Amino acid sequence: PKKKSYVDFPIMPKHPREEDQVDQKKDSIDDPETVLVHPSIAEGAVSVPGSKSISNRVLLLAALGNGKCKVSGLLHSDDTEVMLLALKKMGVQYSWNDTKEVLSIQGSGGKLSLPDSELYMKNAGTATRFLSTAVNLIQEKGSVVVTGNERMKVRPIADLVDALKATGCDIEYKEGKGCPPILVTTTPNGWKGGEIVLAANVSSQYVSSILISASYAREPVTLRLDDRGEGVCSRPYIDITIDLLKKFGIDIKEEGQNVFRVGNKGFENKSDWYVEGDASSASYPLALAAVTGGKVTVNNCGNESIQGDAAFCRILEKMGCSVQQTEGTTTVTGPKDYKLKAIEGDVDMDSMTDLFMTLAAVAAVSDGTTRIVNIANQRVKECNRIEAMVQELTKLEVKCKELETGIEITGNPALRNRSKDKIVFIDPRDDHRLAMSFAVVGAAMPGIAITEKSCVNKTYPTFWAHAQSLGLNVKAGGTAVKKQKTSK
Repeated sequence: PKKKSYVDFPIMPKHPREEDQVDQKKDSIDDPETVLVHPSIAEGAVSVPGSKSISNRVLLLAALGNGKCKVSGLLHSDDTEVMLLALKKMGVQYSWNDTKEVLSIQGSGGKLSLPDSELYMKNAGTATRFLSTAVNLIQEKGSVVVTGNERMKVRPIADLVDALKATGCDIEYKEGKGCPPILVTTTPNGWKGGEIVLAANVSSQYVSSILISASYAREPVTLRLDDRGEGVCSRPYIDITIDLLKKFGIDIKEEGQNVFRVGNKGFENKSDWYVEGDASSASYPLALAAVTGGKVTVNNCGNESIQGDAAFCRILEKMGCSVQQTEGTTTVTGPKDYKLKAIEGDVDMDSMTDLFMTLAAVAAVSDGTTRIVNIANQRVKECNRIEAMVQELTKLEVKCKELETGIEITGNPALRNRSKDKIVFIDPRDDHRLAMSFAVVGAAMPGIAITEKSCVNKTYPTFWAHAQSLGLNVKAGGTAVKKQKTSK
């Protein structure tokens, strides 16, 4: 099916740094939020943080289930922090062990409480969408506001809201139509559930949102996905949700194409749950090995991962890297002569859209032209990622252009020899994935400085320390980033 392009998506404003007034701020390598990356060889092993996708799903599932669930391997980041704070406001009790490695959650049995203030989700799209359904389970008369920062307020949620309103939910937009903040009026009857038709061509998070809360609806849920002739967006993330629901003992069946039935008898929490490493985060240290001719092992993400992004290493293999994968680990060795080659034909990244920027970073120093397609939903993420990638690579004199559903990059291996004194400042637009992708570029190309380094805290707070531990020469504000032992 033809994929939606989002080229003319009406509600995406320019990033504030693109406006004229930002010219008043001069980029400087002495800024403590700016990281200067020098080319070097990446060698070693890291354990990446727990999967964001799994962490937020497990947190909400454990909060809804009956009984206590002990979660280990959880991602410690901005996104999981806002989810936990929101759950706490809705009466969910939890506590950490002394080392903050295990979180004990006391499930609510689907009985969430009315919060006494708004649920502020920062720019956490997953948590915002998941809770937009869950708050309708509250069996009290009142109202809940689900909101976020300025960027979250222009991220789409209309298809989910439309589907929920069709089941009787009372939801209003407080500001821009089709985006948060939303005002949800709750009733003593909770959420009806029942037959639901959901447009699923914009975000898989809408689908997961309904499936996760369905067990506590008044009626069994039958969810039919309408792909509007464009295909269901990011199906692997829906598969992660289905896998987790089954492991939590929830009665879910897929009947026919894109039709899901979920029972409404609730579920008992698993007593213990381990969150595997984040396959999206793993792409960055693996890509560092690819572009530097090094060898990097990710200790906690392998071929038994339930995340579609765990297959990214196979793309690097096609570009000339050596790959070894076990059930729980992935090792990538980059070519010693640095000769990476573009993949012929279109690279369809519909199954791992978030990683197109990692591939674009590798493609920038590869020989040939790389065409990445079916990633159009990346135009409505933390920023317009396709546009941002084109703009920032162009600063480095990499030839690239936007496609209807993707991006084309013509690699220039000669840029490995560009002058280190010609500093180019990369603006990640407060987007964690943009910042980490350009760290990969900087490992191969001299003279790259990345601003807003703390934006990686959204999913990978230890990224810069991990990069340093792998041998990268990384300096923040003119000072080397502190190394950290990470291979255990």
